[in-house]
Amino acid sequence: MSLDEELRVLGRSAVVPPVAEDLTAAVLSRVADLPVRRRLRDRWRAFVAGLLVLVAGAALTPPVRATVAEWLNIGGVQAQPVGTGPSTAPPVPGVPGHLSLEEAERVAGFKPVKPKDLGAPVGVEASKGFVAMSWDGIRLEQFQAQMSMRYIKKYYASLEYVPGIDGYWFKTPHELVLEDANGAERVVRVAGPTLVWVHDGVTFRLEGVEKAKAVELASGTS
Repeated sequence: MSLDEELRVLGRSAVVPPVAEDLTAAVLSRVADLPVRRRLRDRWRAFVAGLLVLVAGAALTPPVRATVAEWLNIGGVQAQPVGTGPSTAPPVPGVPGHLSLEEAERVAGFKPVKPKDLGAPVGVEASKGFVAMSWDGIRLEQFQAQMSMRYIKKYYASLEYVPGIDGYWFKTPHELVLEDANGAERVVRVAGPTLVWVHDGVTFRLEGVEKAKAVELASGTS
């Protein structure tokens, strides 16, 4: 099979998500400046543009999003890889407040949600753009991405992409750092394995259960 035929087979079999028009235009613009012979220019331009768009689209498909998340924000959480990290984490802290969900909504400015399977939380507290709630050994935090402060998770093991909820599983203990509006960082605590996902503009952190249970609870959060 010739190279042309192999490329045609590859193009027909490749499945990639839709690519933004501005990305396609940018690729074509760059290809147009390549110094190739006139009689090959059109074929070469089409091939290189298609290949680059294919690679760009594939780079954002679920199997490799965990790698992309290593240098991008996950909603209101920034995943920051480090060389080493803690080997253990203390018990998940409970939430000391006793607000009702209605009171928490008024304080936070958005309606908090909870996993259906856990029932009423033991503790609930809130501040502007932020709500935390807990059950026995389980903690769920939810916050809006436009908060003036954000979390930084300093981890040292690979993230695991969770396709069912478009989230990420931090499988090892890691430092949970709070960054204020001025960029100053403060270590809050060492967190255990945590599931992070985003839904309707709200970022969720669920800690205190194994991965399978965390995904199950996240899927039933409403």
